[in-house]
Amino acid sequence: MSELRIERRYPVTPEYLFAFVTEPANLVQWWGPEGMGIGKADLDLRKLGPWSLVLTDPSGGSFEMRGKVLAVTPPRAVEFTMNVPGASTDSTVRFQIAPDGTGSRFTLIQSGITDEMVAMGQRGWGSTLKRLEKLMGIAPPA
Repeated sequence: MSELRIERRYPVTPEYLFAFVTEPANLVQWWGPEGMGIGKADLDLRKLGPWSLVLTDPSGGSFEMRGKVLAVTPPRAVEFTMNVPGASTDSTVRFQIAPDGTGSRFTLIQSGITDEMVAMGQRGWGSTLKRLEKLMGIAPPA
């Protein structure tokens, strides 16, 4: 199994960033690659336990994602399992947030995936993080 790691630096406080990556009202606005919507969601990364959502694409297709929040350490980290379409087991995703000068360093780590899924994850999470950056009013990294 392999691991995907994506790191970004944002000019916001860890508390502000943590709210955007964990609170339901924010999550439903940025979760999923660009062009995707959320049809139904039970997604709150601030509390331990199960989560689920239905991602919809512009053509009307949809698929359900689910997992379980394993750990929450405000405003530093949240860790959860996530099913990956086509995978036989769930992966584990960790959002880590650390102070970085006047802003924050955000690190996404997804483990328990194949090498092929790392490439798919880079595209999917990269697109998803662009949505987060747009929502926060931050220019994506070059």
